[in-house]
Amino acid sequence: MGTLYVNGIIRTMAHEHDVHPAMFIEAGRIVAMGDEGKLRRRFGKRVESIVNLNGKAVYPAFTDAHIHLIGYGEAIGRVDASRYMTLEELGQAFLKAEAINGIHVAEGYDETKLDQAPTKAWLNQLFPTEPALLKRTDRHTVLVNDVLFEQLGYKASTVIEGGKIGLLDSGEADGFLYDAAMEPLYALQAGSTERNKSSLRAAIKDLHRHGIVAAHTEDLSYHGELNEVLSAYKEVTEETGFHAHLLVHHLVLDEFIQANPVLPDTLSIGAMKLFVDGALGGRTALLHRGYSDDPTTRGIEVHSQDQLEQLVKRARSYGFTVAAHVIGDLAIERFVDVLEKYPAPKGTRDRIIHATVVRPELLARVRKLPVLIDVQPVFLLDDADFAEARLGLKRLDSAYRLKSLAGTGALMCGGSDAPISSPDVRRALYAAAVGKAGRIDKSNEVLSMYEALLLFTKNPHVATETHGRKGMLLPGYDADFVIFEEDFYRLADEQILTNRLVETVQQGKTVYRLEASLTTT
Repeated sequence: MGTLYVNGIIRTMAHEHDVHPAMFIEAGRIVAMGDEGKLRRRFGKRVESIVNLNGKAVYPAFTDAHIHLIGYGEAIGRVDASRYMTLEELGQAFLKAEAINGIHVAEGYDETKLDQAPTKAWLNQLFPTEPALLKRTDRHTVLVNDVLFEQLGYKASTVIEGGKIGLLDSGEADGFLYDAAMEPLYALQAGSTERNKSSLRAAIKDLHRHGIVAAHTEDLSYHGELNEVLSAYKEVTEETGFHAHLLVHHLVLDEFIQANPVLPDTLSIGAMKLFVDGALGGRTALLHRGYSDDPTTRGIEVHSQDQLEQLVKRARSYGFTVAAHVIGDLAIERFVDVLEKYPAPKGTRDRIIHATVVRPELLARVRKLPVLIDVQPVFLLDDADFAEARLGLKRLDSAYRLKSLAGTGALMCGGSDAPISSPDVRRALYAAAVGKAGRIDKSNEVLSMYEALLLFTKNPHVATETHGRKGMLLPGYDADFVIFEEDFYRLADEQILTNRLVETVQQGKTVYRLEASLTTT
């Protein structure tokens, strides 16, 4: 016995204009698509209920191809610094928040959106005797107070490979830690199994609200012992049916191989994850030339070229592909150098993550590699206030190049990098299909709406080889779909951002619904 959905705009995503008015689902699977009358006659008494879509649009449910699930769940319960316009308001919220593992934590500040930039003196005044940290929105920069700085055992003179300690003109530490300098903080903030399960449940519940029922995620090395993190994932994904594709950080790869965990169908394993550089906002992304607003730095090289080669070779020894965080053009160049020397195993793809600044000659080299490109269209919106200052107008031409990246022929998947950005897919679709944010106009690099939707529907499942039953709306596929009030194909500009999600369905079961949205008989 199943459900017949009628009077809709049901886009299969198999082809750009493949659309049907009706769909019959049964036992969590799509059985047939077509005209309402034909489906009624064909399935007769097997139709237990009929849902009138009233002209609403249906798409395959979304997959976020780059997220940090536990980190996102944790962020939901913490002070969201991005909500505040003034440093005073942020400070008041920070003071009221409960400490985590004895440390006061706030997340997601962007100095370009505050009336004043946060400083160590400000954080010391808020918390003179207890450890505290404030994470920048990109999570590649944190501000710590003196109590926590001393607890970490750091000094102003401490040299950290792949990271750095910020300094004042006087030579005193300014409280800012960059990239690898942040790594000791992970152990101090690590969650218990129960806390990790709670974070996963919170993340998944919120993602359902955005139409997301699956994700590619990387957080196995930040939240406690590997076996405990995996245990939390197993329990919560089996409980919710949410599918998580796990990237394995290079710091825990050996441990993961030795553990050889048995995973449920709700979990799959992807590439070895590593970082080549930092982030554009904090000037730690690795650029070929110095930053336009600070020519004294080109960013941070998290690993030397020799170290990068050794990491890739280790992944190859285990038969793993490699997923690398690369934002700056020099970071991409370094990674491409290694991939050309040590190519992925036949029939597999390495993963280029972010690829924010890409020079034309790098596009030509990427075209020859077996890779998928993991893009975050929403970064165009997030970076709009500082991208021109960091890169300059001329170099901005080589940034946020979705159309050019697609032209390499690489498989492109879309993600949010939440909690670094919002997982609201509408923002990503707007950025990808409109290409404008603030003073930045990348309309020459936009995708069609069909191509933009593919980033979050079919393509992530091609990447994980689950595209035979997920990512499209076809007979035999899982009944994972979203219902929106309007058809994205017919919307322009800001209309994309306000299109309301009516329902999220996972294997035939509603996991999110806007109240009083559809009529069922």
